[in-house]
Amino acid sequence: MGFYYTTCVSLAFFVVALAFPRETSVSGQLNLPHATTSASPPAVTEDANLRCVDESTIVYTTDCTMGTPVSYCWKPKPPIKCRAGYFPSVWHPDHCMEEQTCFPLNAAWITTECSNGAIPYSTTTLYDGTLAGGKSTAIISVSCCCGTNQWYSMTMLDGGSQSDTFCMPCNNCPPGMVTSTSTNTYCASATEAAAVAACSDISPEAHYCQCEDPMQTPVYPDEPGAAATGCEY
Repeated sequence: MGFYYTTCVSLAFFVVALAFPRETSVSGQLNLPHATTSASPPAVTEDANLRCVDESTIVYTTDCTMGTPVSYCWKPKPPIKCRAGYFPSVWHPDHCMEEQTCFPLNAAWITTECSNGAIPYSTTTLYDGTLAGGKSTAIISVSCCCGTNQWYSMTMLDGGSQSDTFCMPCNNCPPGMVTSTSTNTYCASATEAAAVAACSDISPEAHYCQCEDPMQTPVYPDEPGAAATGCEY
């Protein structure tokens, strides 16, 4: 279980517009010779010696790790084509490398609505265009957070493969919850001047609510962002 105070901290696997949340390729693309794009890592080359062919152009930029100047030949790749039920995006097979791929429309990492007391605070358009079959589609992911004076609890449910996030109250615990205390051992034992200064605005103890039985999970009203009203099995 994780314990954090927050004003508005993201609860989603944060997905940027280029969508590379799990760094694994998905075999949803059509089997067309021009549909697959190979990664093109920059090659450090002296500008005077660099000659590009096949209608490619020279790109002058900096290395993504060290920031040193690099130049390389680059040619736009044809847009990837995905089969029905998938949308085009990119993934990162290695550091500083990027490849086009196809993700399923119902991928588990795409958050379309907030739950467990969380509230939406931003949206990201993952794709907006025409998919296989000629259907115009917009895929939008929502980023969620817990409200002020709440903490988020990461709980692994029975039979689950990943933890679920619950927004929990920090005080005024509802029926079925008890007040617990978390101690910041670093600040509580700080003696050196630098440590004391760093902890000047941090309380050594924090109080929060949790389900009386660890096997229970919080219960929420239907509306987004509603505070937990109790716990259940």
